[in-house]
Amino acid sequence: MRTLSSTPLRLVLASALLLCMLPAAAQQASDGGWLSRPTLTGDWGGSRTQLQDDGVTLRAHWTTESAGNVSGGKYQTARYTQQLDAGADFDLDKLWGVPDAKIQFTVTDRRGRSLTNDALGNMFSVQELYGAGQNFRLAELNWQQDFLDHKVTMQLGWAPMGDDLARLAAFCNFQNGIICGHANAMTTNSGAHNYPTAQWGARLKVHATPTFYVQAGVYQNNPNAGNHDEGWNLSFKSDGVIVPVEVGWNTRPGNPLPGDLKFGAYYSSAGAPDVRTDVDGLSAGLTGAALEHHDGRSGGYFIVDKMVYREGPDSNRGLYLGAMGGVGDAATAKFRDFWIVGGHHQGTFPGRDNDVISFMAASARINPRLTRYQRDRDSVSPGTVPIQTTETVLEVDYGAKLTPWLTLRPNLQYVMRPNGTGQIPDAFVIGLYTQVTF
Repeated sequence: MRTLSSTPLRLVLASALLLCMLPAAAQQASDGGWLSRPTLTGDWGGSRTQLQDDGVTLRAHWTTESAGNVSGGKYQTARYTQQLDAGADFDLDKLWGVPDAKIQFTVTDRRGRSLTNDALGNMFSVQELYGAGQNFRLAELNWQQDFLDHKVTMQLGWAPMGDDLARLAAFCNFQNGIICGHANAMTTNSGAHNYPTAQWGARLKVHATPTFYVQAGVYQNNPNAGNHDEGWNLSFKSDGVIVPVEVGWNTRPGNPLPGDLKFGAYYSSAGAPDVRTDVDGLSAGLTGAALEHHDGRSGGYFIVDKMVYREGPDSNRGLYLGAMGGVGDAATAKFRDFWIVGGHHQGTFPGRDNDVISFMAASARINPRLTRYQRDRDSVSPGTVPIQTTETVLEVDYGAKLTPWLTLRPNLQYVMRPNGTGQIPDAFVIGLYTQVTF
């Protein structure tokens, strides 16, 4: 049994120190100078603004996530991971005279170690930056075109499906990988990918009214997209397609307490094995025979969020609450259902209008048929497979906008039933997220 290293303690001390720096940083930012500009590297003597005027908007970030478990898991330690991203948006109207069109291009590079993989053994990474291949990859390369005064939007090319569907942006204020905009449990069930892992696809979104939209897409199903060698493999080869459909209502225009309501469903034509039944219709856990094969899989979800309190009619300070739930395919899904509830309060202390306190609880339930398979298998060969039920995550974050280009987000996570087995002690994790906008 390894003992707790000093690294988690350093994370705590660093987080406290950073929070103590908030008033000083805020004062310097209000005084002007390099701390008040939107990017760390500035305007490059006017060249950056000139490029944007000409149709090329450049962007780049350095993001890090550190996490240490002060209790629970298999043993106590800490890990660090990071991501560099760089890209550009090309305004095709300014460049080529194509109205309401742009090309989006982004590359990412991920490096580091995973606390979940190395020490916790849980299902959802406590560092959402880890995964999708710790490598250099093409994350986005697509054409986006608006029609009919922006009422219709089309996107074609290389993009993560999760950038635009089953997404709730406020739920990206967390470090745990169970949720970033949309639930990771759904991704595991469907074959859809999250940024920076992309897939070839097309999406069409129609705003029937200013507050109501319908969107649908078709995306390549590539089961190897997270592998190291797939980061620049732009082959159209796949084992099927994913077809998502989503309808949504947005009450933001002119509403002092805006909100969203979304319903979605997906179907994947990619084949998948049954989680319990063998080719003869019996329990594969008992017989040891090959699992039955299914030609497709499906699932659905809902998303709701609402601003429930605003400090004033012209203020951005206020409380937002949200929830998300979904269900996976009964025959093939690893996770039968999932739910997330939480929210965030923007505006914390006087003068900290852009700081955010975020909180959430999330849980994913293993398909009971898969649990039954595991129990059957364990009765034949005791101890050969873990028996999984649910994993639940609690998290609270403080997002400090020290300058327009620097965000620090100390956070606390509590992972209940790591790996869903009840055999690994619940883990208390201290984390720190940082992002620099270049």
